[in-house]
Amino acid sequence: MSSRRELRHATRQRVIGAADRLFQERGFDVTTIRDIADASAVSVGSVMAAGDKNALLVQVFDSLIEQGHSRSVADAPRDASCAARILYLVQPFVALFAGRPDLSRIYASVQVSGRQSSPLFTRLAALLINEIGSTLTAHGCTAPDAITATSRAIYFSYIGTLFSWPAAEAIDEAELLASLDLTFTSICTCTKDAK
Repeated sequence: MSSRRELRHATRQRVIGAADRLFQERGFDVTTIRDIADASAVSVGSVMAAGDKNALLVQVFDSLIEQGHSRSVADAPRDASCAARILYLVQPFVALFAGRPDLSRIYASVQVSGRQSSPLFTRLAALLINEIGSTLTAHGCTAPDAITATSRAIYFSYIGTLFSWPAAEAIDEAELLASLDLTFTSICTCTKDAK
């Protein structure tokens, strides 16, 4: 027998799954809370307990971002430059944004507006900054006292690029990756061969 907590969690997952599917099929703007309730076979109140449309979109993207964060810089090619190794870390997020351009625009605007917080986004930001720092440290191309500042500069340039790119009519993943590569390379100013 399932506990109330397990039932609430299962309902929340159904609601988020239905929201994700409807946002992709119909679009964010035309999908209503009633549509999500009908598709997940719950009441409108149950949907609202999971969140309004903005909150549901953030939860959908948070789930996808968390899945994409399974990559490790240790899996990047050993002979890659420092910038290329960092690019390897962020590629799954770039693919997510490029693969869902309309929803990416809305997600970015919700995040920037501060209307809906995302504890996962904040936690993953700290984790990614640490991973970038570890990459810089392992590569040995950045002075130890500059690792933290350089890691933050790379991360915030990445987020700025990622969140501003959806303003374009179409998001071309290859162009976005090339833009990030140029940015990371200019910040890293790495002249060493990869270790």
